[in-house]
Amino acid sequence: MSVETRGGRLTLVRGGAAQEFTVTVRNGNTQAYDHLLLTFQMEILFGGGTAEPTGPGPGFVLERKDPATGAWRPATLRIANDSLPNALLRGGTPLPRDTTRTEHYRLRALRVGAAGSTPVMIRLVDTDTDRSVATFNLPTSTARR
Repeated sequence: MSVETRGGRLTLVRGGAAQEFTVTVRNGNTQAYDHLLLTFQMEILFGGGTAEPTGPGPGFVLERKDPATGAWRPATLRIANDSLPNALLRGGTPLPRDTTRTEHYRLRALRVGAAGSTPVMIRLVDTDTDRSVATFNLPTSTARR
């Protein structure tokens, strides 16, 4: 699995434009997968003594580009300071042997929320075996206007 974005990181501004990134999954010739699931998580950013409302709420919107229509659709982004066990994950899509798939995502910081840095933790999980196949931490910073 590889993750790419302009500059190698996401630099978000509260209430600003979304930034895009791609996730490419490559499978070799040894094993086909029936259910691979991409998961996205960020840790909670807490406010830093400003008068603006902050708090541990999501404050971010993750979207995935539908390859069939080109429309952006909501994607699941978990905001938490713990790790969700793989055994609780279900679903996913097949990835046959000798196949490559690229998916397009974008992340936006809502107007209200804390500023700071925390990566988008991306995991590729084989939900049939409850095993992480790949992980990547995409550096992300969020600033106020």
